[in-house]
Amino acid sequence: MLAPSREVRAGAVLTLRLMDEDIVVYRTRSGRLNVVRPYCPHLGTHLGCGGWVDGESIVCPFHRFAFDVDGAVARVGPGYTGQPVRDKLVVLPSDEVNGGIYVWVGADADEAPHWRIPPVLEAPGLKFARIRLGTHPQEITENGVDLRHQQALHAFAEAECIGEPVLDRYRYSYTMHLTRATPFGKVLAEGTISFYGLGFYHLVFRVPQYRLQHDMAVGIRALAPWESEMLVGTRVTMDAARAPLSRLPRAATDALSETASRLGLFSAKRLLSQDVPIWHGKRYINPPRIARGDGRSGHFASGPSSSIRLSEPLSSCVCAD
Repeated sequence: MLAPSREVRAGAVLTLRLMDEDIVVYRTRSGRLNVVRPYCPHLGTHLGCGGWVDGESIVCPFHRFAFDVDGAVARVGPGYTGQPVRDKLVVLPSDEVNGGIYVWVGADADEAPHWRIPPVLEAPGLKFARIRLGTHPQEITENGVDLRHQQALHAFAEAECIGEPVLDRYRYSYTMHLTRATPFGKVLAEGTISFYGLGFYHLVFRVPQYRLQHDMAVGIRALAPWESEMLVGTRVTMDAARAPLSRLPRAATDALSETASRLGLFSAKRLLSQDVPIWHGKRYINPPRIARGDGRSGHFASGPSSSIRLSEPLSSCVCAD
């Protein structure tokens, strides 16, 4: 995930870091999103340094060559005739889904995606925050299947896996019960977490006693070796069809959901910030030393230093009791 969709408006040109390289993200005037390698194939100008959107093309600031969304020359610059540039601008496969902009990076520049992240939640109402991390994306993903740290670090009274985890090619998911003591009594939440490769996961918390659902969409982007950025999007929805919310006007319940979503984002950032210093300082151990009580924590056989395909990052997952 490169950025929330709402951050790239029509006509915008952004330079972002991905795996120790620059990429350029832009949106055409009609609203189409495109992600390209930054360098003009003419003389290597960085399109993020002064380039602009003209209609459905991005324009190089050096000689004003315009490139269409497929990377081909749409128009030559002043003083040029014919089509002197045969090479295309390198376009990376990208999608807009779940309120964010996603890019595929394969082993080769022209490698097509092996799978796509499915739409799992609607963009309206999502609130996003950024967290910079000194770690590898796989470390963050593995953290999501370590239930014991939910009790030890995040102070949940209980954290248990319910049923069997599901592994389906690029997707790994499981359901858990979490219990937390609050000043208002014990709160029980059922959480379902689904990982899609190493770059995205979707977490759904349902709290029946308060009739609310807390969705979290988390995108993890490698910026450079052992530097990552986490984009966290949250939304809280409440069952307005049941009392006492059913007695309120729609505008009031919408305002409550908006406030709850902002509080949900604050809570998510606070929870994740507890992991940040640990991710920053810990060492990856492969294979992991399983202790009695770890339960159904999924552990990957391949470490971050190994070569793993994003199409099958969880294929060697094992479970230990």
